[in-house]
Amino acid sequence: MNRLPMEIWREVFTHACTDGGLTGTSLMLVCRFFYNASLPIRFRSLSFRSLHQIELFLDYARRYEERHAGSKPRVHHLLLSFSNTSMDTPESSPASSPGTDANDVDQWVTSRRLREEEKAAWDDKFTQLLPDLFELVAPHLRTLALLQSDGFTLPPIRNVLPRLRELTLLVGISVMLNGGDGYQVDGRSRTSHLRPHGSESPADADVDDACSPPVPCARFPALERLHVVCGRHRDFRLRETLAHLPRLAPALTHLRISNATYTHEACIPGFLRAALGMPFPEFAFLGTASPPRLVQRPPGADPDTHASLPALRNVVVHSVLPPSGGACGNPYMEYVALMDAVNAISEACEGTETVRVRSVRSDRAKHRHWEELVARQWVERIEGGYGCWVGCEVS
Repeated sequence: MNRLPMEIWREVFTHACTDGGLTGTSLMLVCRFFYNASLPIRFRSLSFRSLHQIELFLDYARRYEERHAGSKPRVHHLLLSFSNTSMDTPESSPASSPGTDANDVDQWVTSRRLREEEKAAWDDKFTQLLPDLFELVAPHLRTLALLQSDGFTLPPIRNVLPRLRELTLLVGISVMLNGGDGYQVDGRSRTSHLRPHGSESPADADVDDACSPPVPCARFPALERLHVVCGRHRDFRLRETLAHLPRLAPALTHLRISNATYTHEACIPGFLRAALGMPFPEFAFLGTASPPRLVQRPPGADPDTHASLPALRNVVVHSVLPPSGGACGNPYMEYVALMDAVNAISEACEGTETVRVRSVRSDRAKHRHWEELVARQWVERIEGGYGCWVGCEVS
């Protein structure tokens, strides 16, 4: 054991600590040598599924800092899950309707008031713990996955994450992509003087390079890959949320929108055109005998149309059919209009060598499926795999 150089052991530990903290905890319990050798690496990836777990970790981090002369745990990859399966999450299902009996009404009102008080107390604890957690991990954080449910709303998060390169949001997209100013407006964390990391893979170790200063108000100045999974209720409309993206993440290169549906027909196509610098479709005659049809011109076709996300190169739009009820009516027509617009953008980009837009579709999956899928893809990306970016070039 002692014959191997420490560099090799740490390389081994780096490839092992990709499961959210379980392996790192196991390493420190093997022996004193492993405890010391894994010290800089065991916190490389962490996952939390309750506020109680976060509170315990922050308490440990304070003791760790005191014990190691001000050194703090280095967290490169973080997964946070606040779904209905979280143990300390208040009941999020809607209250049943009160009966006609007076006692039933009183009981319903009391139960509803208690749930609201529990949720308010949970929100207060959330707003105390989460900013501290993000300030702790901000100097080194590369990837973040935030999992929520449709029936449980989180308070907004506004921490600046200067080195975050990949972000996945399962439901409640506006919790992270919101219009409020961050805790600082210079694009840096309060606890870090480091510039955004410029390497290509989120699994890289932290090696500083000569990056240009971040955009002044960018909360995620180094973010390159964003995957948002729309909820059925909370993400019913995305116009305002997507409008914040160019300011929050100006360096974005890859975007995947999953669970898009008919309610997004009025926002996703327009956002993609603005992000890629594509003019609005125009009517054109494609033949003397054919009627005029809408034609989408490619990015850069109009010199007066500038891309709001000039680095964006790969876009994937995953869509789900409207609720069952027949292939007619406004929902279905709006869904067809959404897909026609996305496909037109995709076809217009085929002639370019720099931008690729793809559309995929499937039936709506259960929330539990998305939870498991996002968690698995988070680990895949840490290990250098494709994750949700299958079909996109991955360096």
